Amino acid sequence: MDTLPIILAVVLATTLAIGSISLLSGHKNVVNSAGQCPCSEAKFCERIKDTTRKEIFVFSLNAKQDNWKFYNWDKVTTVVMVGYFDIQLVCWAHKYGARAIIIGKVETSVLPNQTARSQWVQKQLDFVDKNYLDGINFDYERAILYNQTQLRNGYTDLVRETRQAFREKFPSSMISVDVAWSPAGIDSRYYDFVGLSEASDYFFVMAYDEQSQILGECIAYANSGLYRTMEGVNEYLEIGIPSDKLILGVPWYGYYYPCLTLTKADKCYLKKVPFRGVNCSDAAGRELNYYTIIQLLKNSTSGRIFEKSTMTPYFNYKNISSGIMHQIRYDDPQSLGYKYTFAIDEHLRGVGMWNTECVNYTSGKHDDVIAVKEMWGALPDYEK
Repeated sequence: MDTLPIILAVVLATTLAIGSISLLSGHKNVVNSAGQCPCSEAKFCERIKDTTRKEIFVFSLNAKQDNWKFYNWDKVTTVVMVGYFDIQLVCWAHKYGARAIIIGKVETSVLPNQTARSQWVQKQLDFVDKNYLDGINFDYERAILYNQTQLRNGYTDLVRETRQAFREKFPSSMISVDVAWSPAGIDSRYYDFVGLSEASDYFFVMAYDEQSQILGECIAYANSGLYRTMEGVNEYLEIGIPSDKLILGVPWYGYYYPCLTLTKADKCYLKKVPFRGVNCSDAAGRELNYYTIIQLLKNSTSGRIFEKSTMTPYFNYKNISSGIMHQIRYDDPQSLGYKYTFAIDEHLRGVGMWNTECVNYTSGKHDDVIAVKEMWGALPDYEK
């Protein structure tokens, strides 16, 4: 996901007596010898068959077993491995009836070239086949301008060709596409959203980084405001995307903004940092995981403030070493709960988050233990 810095491991393809290490689209993969199920029980190598259930769709970022074993597997239906691949996580997910998938990393040069697309699809298919995976997720977030028809059509064709090839070999496999919080050309992404919807199983609507292009005052604002999120989802519905094809993705992280000026009305004016043709953006700040945010909150100058205009919390914080005032904009179980309720009321396919590693599973500190329990607990209780 482009929202956070991700270093994808690149490994030389080598065949070993006890297994193999193969390279595919930036994913590091370690598997047992061909044809041998690496799981403790053979049934955990079987792919998930249910293609109609509601989704709790989560992105796992370079996690180790000490983390992913503590996810709430009573809720998770799909886990996406980002920046890594762990065959034991595939086994673990299947043990709890959840899909395990990877991101299908694709370069722009592949999109308009039919031969390159076919080769790309075959590589993904081979990787998924060898590793008992349940599908792939497209996280292409590059700009495609409105007049770049060849690229736009090429992306739709790639998703369609991928799904066709996967369904032929694995009828229950699922192909998902990550899309911006609104279809209105966010960050110059003028994709063929209707075509992509028809070509895939569902969209993961990234209802965060909603300040990637700030068109009004250059001030800190909610990363995932409830009403803007609702507006974006409704725009997808209005262009004909079925509600059952939309998964509402929410952030388990926030932004730490240095204020040029912090007014008495709590307006935090930002340094202008351009992004894709707009002079002000959330790049003026930096992302913080939820577990870091709750520690900073203890030393805030304002305490937690719940902003009713966005239905999200924030607080002000003075950096002792620099003396600079900051404003931290984030989501917590309360604000996320409002978005989850909206997803349920609109009969969306489900919800999900970026990302599971924004809480601390292993510190043992009281605050972290509570945060893990409350953040996972706020997710809907869909029947699995």
